[in-house]
Formats: sequence, structure tokens, C-alpha cells
Amino acid sequence: MKDMKKFRAAAVQASSVWLDLDASVSKACSLIAEAAAGGANIIAFPESFLPGFPYWVFTHKLAETADWHKRLHDNAVEIKSLAVKRIADCCAEHSVFVIIGVTERDDLSAGTLYNTNLIFGSDGRLLGKHRKLVPTYTERVVWTGGDGSTMDVYDTPWGAIGTLCCGENLNSLARFALLAQGERIHVANFPSAAMAGARHSADELFLHVAPHAYEGKVFSIVSSDCGSAEVAEELGVDLSAATGSYNCISGVIGPDGCWVTPPLHDKPGIVYADCDVDEIVQGRLFHDITGHYNRFDVLKLTLNRNANIILDCQSD
Repeated sequence: MKDMKKFRAAAVQASSVWLDLDASVSKACSLIAEAAAGGANIIAFPESFLPGFPYWVFTHKLAETADWHKRLHDNAVEIKSLAVKRIADCCAEHSVFVIIGVTERDDLSAGTLYNTNLIFGSDGRLLGKHRKLVPTYTERVVWTGGDGSTMDVYDTPWGAIGTLCCGENLNSLARFALLAQGERIHVANFPSAAMAGARHSADELFLHVAPHAYEGKVFSIVSSDCGSAEVAEELGVDLSAATGSYNCISGVIGPDGCWVTPPLHDKPGIVYADCDVDEIVQGRLFHDITGHYNRFDVLKLTLNRNANIILDCQSD
């Protein structure tokens, strides 16, 4: 790392090889190599990039979706697996931090899936994971909720990094829990809007993530899936976005609440942004909600860090 005050963030906007874990891992490794060649230090991938987002939960009746659900389960990621090792080895090879969305399969509970972001260090270590606390709306058909044991931040040379999945970036308490642990860099990842059958104003995604960047004075890396024509055809949805709406947007929002560089709309690619930690410090001199600009004798947050466990063994 040349300068510990400055880093280059890369927001990946791409589609997975839908419901094919091995191929999606290979594509992720190729994109990591491409972003690293572009000078990136921290690389963010879309929600459930491995093995792909379960769009059918928004577009089909539950009774019609069993086959897709089974494919998702069979291609889901277990933490102790070759898929995770391949991503870890790629991070080490290119000396980059990577946050990537996966559907995680719990090896203790057959059939239980989580919407999880994995955080890898530049030395190839899996630093940790964040399980989405509450899957959004019909996502609860395929994913169960996480718990406070994965509400962590992780050290980088430029400050602590944290992450939340899609809609939970609107959860003010979850966001504050990360800020209170010293978060300086945030990753927010999303699915394709059009693939989920949604048509929203381009401002809507910005409103998900800009408040956290501005309130917390952090850099927020936004990564969105862009879907593919092949999967859209399989699901029977229209991938195009009407004028004034969006399918996908990716980029980096700075501590001033503005895009650091212009975001990428509705096409695959990688958005790079050069970030300076001094901007975080300058912003917090005026408005540090985890420090001088708060009253902890009046307001405080309680975070339950206990894991939900299925077996509690105690000995005398």
C-alpha cells in the first residue's frame, strides 16, 4: 500500500453466472484481477453474487419456485469450502480487500440459507461475514435472518470497514452499530431492480446509501447486480428500465454525501474512485455522531452480540 491515507475503491456492477457456483466464482476471480489491475485496494461485489440473487421471490408465486430454490441451495456457499478458498487465494494473489455477497448454506442446518456478505483481507484471510438481519419482504421465503454476532467492522490500512445488505442500509440502528465500532468505509450491495420486477427512480438507491455516508462521514461503496438477458428470459421479466427509472447503479459516495466519481448506470463494468481518509476527518471535525456531536448520557444503542445457537453444551 503506497499511501495509508488514500485508497482506490472499486464497485463491481456485473451479473453472476446464475445459480452456478463454480462458474460464478471463476467470474468473481476474473473481476478481482481486473479491478486490481485498475489499481483497486478495496473491491465490492453485488448482493448474493455467489451463486446469484433469487429473483423469483419477487416475480413468481411460491408454488412455482421449488426448482429454483433447490438449485440455489445446491449452489450455495459453505464457509469451509473450495469456493471460499478460491476467492481468498485470489485476494492474496492481488493483495486486495474484497467484500462479496453470497447465499450462505449453514452446514449444521440442512436447508437453512442466509443472505451473507463475506469480507476478505488482502492477505487472503476470511476476516468475517455479515448475515443480513432481516431479509426484505418475500426474500424471507429463501433466507433466514442473521444475528448480532456478525455486526462487526474489520481493520484495513485506511480504517475499519463494515457492510450491510441492500434494504438493511435503511436500518438506522444497524448503521449506527457499525459507526459506533469505528467504521470508516462502508459497503452496500444490491440486486438488479429490473430483474426483481421493480421500476424505481434512480434517486431511490441513492437515498438508501447517501444518508449513511453523509451522517457517518464515511465512504460508501455501492455495488449492484445488473442481471442478464438469459436469466430475465428464464424468469419471464423485462430487463430494460423505463426512462427515469433504473436497473442498476454502482459507484462510491463520499463523506459529503455525493458521488466521488460519476456512477455507472444500467450496464456492466467497474467504477473506480480515489478516496482520501482526510475527508472523513474534516467532515467529523464538524459533525461526529459517534463522538463530540452526540449526547451518550441521553442517547445510546444496545447491541446484542450473542449468536443464535442450536446447541448450548454446559458442563459442571
